Amino acid sequence: LVPALAGANMIYGVGMLENGITWDFAQLVMQDEMMKMILKTVEGVPVDDEHLAVDIIADVGPGGEFISHMHTFQNFKHLSQPSNIIDRNNFDGWMAQGGKDIVERSYDKAIDMIENGKPKMPLPEETKTALHKMLEEAEADKNEELASR
Repeated sequence: LVPALAGANMIYGVGMLENGITWDFAQLVMQDEMMKMILKTVEGVPVDDEHLAVDIIADVGPGGEFISHMHTFQNFKHLSQPSNIIDRNNFDGWMAQGGKDIVERSYDKAIDMIENGKPKMPLPEETKTALHKMLEEAEADKNEELASR
């Protein structure tokens, strides 16, 4: 959060553990969720007539309530976004839904993405071919190194 608030235009390491030595799918999913929250925070809070709702405050008046006001209904979701992995239920609700912690839900989401995900922009065939060739070369180098030990 601090680098983003300071104006950094690149924050890396999503999914990394142990200074990048290890990479984890659940860590990626959790940090992706955190990055969304950070980006939402960096957007700031809009300060204009519509969002300040001074006219609504005057309309409701002292001792009134805002929860049933149409303006509240139209705007209450703007600053808080739903999460795919953070469970905001109370304990009983959490247990009723299986009692999975954030790591378990993150692995479930990662597995679902791997098994069922479709890329928004598929790689061109020549890029896929080049990547496969690089992987084959790396595997051959690794096998050659292991054989020489």
